[in-house]
Amino acid sequence: MRYAVTLALALMMPLSAVAAVRRVGPGDSIQAAVDAASPGDTIVIAPGTYHEPGRPCPTDASHTCAVVVSTDDLTLVGQGPAVLENAGGQDQGLVFAKAGAEGASCLTDPAQRVQGATVRGLTVNGFGGEGIFLLCVDQWLVDSCSANDNVEYGIFPSHCGPGRVTGSLATGANDTGIYIGQSHDVRVDHNVARGNVSGFEIENCSNVQLDHNLATGNTGGILSFTLPFLDVNQNVHNQIESNIVRDNNKANTCVDPTDAVCGVLSGTGILVLAADDNLVAHNVVMGNDTFGIAVANFCVAQGIDDTTCAALGIEPNADDARVVFNVVFGNGTDPDPRLLNPVFAVDLAWDTTGSGNCWSNDQFRTSFPEDLPSCS
Repeated sequence: MRYAVTLALALMMPLSAVAAVRRVGPGDSIQAAVDAASPGDTIVIAPGTYHEPGRPCPTDASHTCAVVVSTDDLTLVGQGPAVLENAGGQDQGLVFAKAGAEGASCLTDPAQRVQGATVRGLTVNGFGGEGIFLLCVDQWLVDSCSANDNVEYGIFPSHCGPGRVTGSLATGANDTGIYIGQSHDVRVDHNVARGNVSGFEIENCSNVQLDHNLATGNTGGILSFTLPFLDVNQNVHNQIESNIVRDNNKANTCVDPTDAVCGVLSGTGILVLAADDNLVAHNVVMGNDTFGIAVANFCVAQGIDDTTCAALGIEPNADDARVVFNVVFGNGTDPDPRLLNPVFAVDLAWDTTGSGNCWSNDQFRTSFPEDLPSCS
């Protein structure tokens, strides 16, 4: 009887409710498979290098995207070396976003948000802006992907809800390899960022856990920032734990001189800037030429005067940072000439601003100030 009832219910289900597997091989179009898919479908991409004709990007029709996913709950899986490559003049590689979605309004408008998005095992190379871009997406996963030599960002979720970047590689971005922007409840774990300006960045986010990653050969390893004039105006309750951050001494190759990333000093290990209640724990930070772990006020770090600072619309202090149980050696030995004050060229640095910042059980040789406040 139970079997009969189950079978009857299955027969009554609409065909669209039955998830399909759609296969893409060399010479086929990934975008065509996406356009034919329904929520719940999986698109399996065979080994090969794929060049898509592209279409206007859903968030900026003046730009061209290679593959656009606006349907909820789609999964893209690359098998073997499945590579999405810029066919020429394309700004973004793989994009998950609703048509017309806009950052400020999508934060409160469910109609502008994609629900459910997964990409696994895909390599995305050589785009003029972002390799993998998610805007206003909830319940998402980027797993075992690779983003290389994309001009600005490798993997870039923005204005997103719960999600995860895991087991992935980002190289050669002139902004950030793996960037989490204006998002919440995200985990970034077991990834490698190498040869970017910023390896990993948490910008104006909350409840981001960044753990068990390797940042090496970037200009700056890991940045947790609050930047002004964005839709979300604070960076709180983030955790930077159990990462290896070493030898991030690459020259800064930012593209737009007005971009904040151009201010990242070569030789930056971990920087907590105008972020509140951030935990920095159990990291290994070595061989970064300007400083190891720094906690700073946004305006002090940028050399901004008080009047200009007051107009930024953010609280510029880093407050309640806890820097504990880190191993921090061999940093600050050849600082970037742009460092405003050479006293900060140390393993552990603090500009003495903000409240509630503390350090305990770290292993290090040099610090400024010499006596850092201890965590209770």
